[in-house]
Amino acid sequence: MRFSHLTQQQNTLDGAWQTTDQHRKLTGTLSSSAPFVILSLLNCGETYHYMKHTKRHALDVSVVWYQMQFPGVERYQHTVSIADSVNLGASSEGRVCLAAPLPMTFASGTLVTCATDRQSQPFLALLAIAKVDITSKRNGIWVLKPRLLKNLPASWRAIFSKTRHGFIRIEEGRKG
Repeated sequence: MRFSHLTQQQNTLDGAWQTTDQHRKLTGTLSSSAPFVILSLLNCGETYHYMKHTKRHALDVSVVWYQMQFPGVERYQHTVSIADSVNLGASSEGRVCLAAPLPMTFASGTLVTCATDRQSQPFLALLAIAKVDITSKRNGIWVLKPRLLKNLPASWRAIFSKTRHGFIRIEEGRKG
């Protein structure tokens, strides 16, 4: 899904996996050519849990994705942390895999699927937004500039104008 009114700049996700029999951990960075913020979405069944992440004037931020398999079953617990912020958590039936090899490069303003579940549905998605497109609120909460908000569907407008985290249904995201 592309948000055509947002500024485009190149972003790169890179890192390395550490694995054991029941644990997988990706430790890496999300980098850009100019300051940016991130909206992450993690699949929670019928909805996605979203979290706004920010680092003041950063050109790169940390990314940690931890997968733990429950003993004796094909069920996994996932924890994602971006920019050293609050972790998002979810579970999956079966292993979740990256949607493309690392390094993964994508344009800001595009909702990109970073990982898919065993049915090839988006599991972890990221949306990088150029810092020039946002305005900061107190306590690190950011919102899109008003001129950009008016061009968005209502469900996205609520995310980009209000809270730091919550839940959203993304039917467009399920089409690939």
